[in-house]
Amino acid sequence: MSTPYCLSSRAVAQRPFSANPAPPSSSSADWRCTCCGKKLGLFQDGRLHVRFTRSHEYLVSLPAQATCRGCGTLNEAAAPKR
Repeated sequence: MSTPYCLSSRAVAQRPFSANPAPPSSSSADWRCTCCGKKLGLFQDGRLHVRFTRSHEYLVSLPAQATCRGCGTLNEAAAPKR
């Protein structure tokens, strides 16, 4: 079985790991894969905007989970703390 991209020593050294990153406090910011850095969505006013293709767009509430289409890592966006 081959080692996934995100578990290689080179990738770990380049990108710090965060098991459950909280959304940024600004009104609009990227949600990126914790492993490879691929953009998964966009935080907008307490919700998450996710686009798969041109015709598949969703606004979802938090917390949300998604599998990265680049490396297959399961990512989670936490709900903001109140």
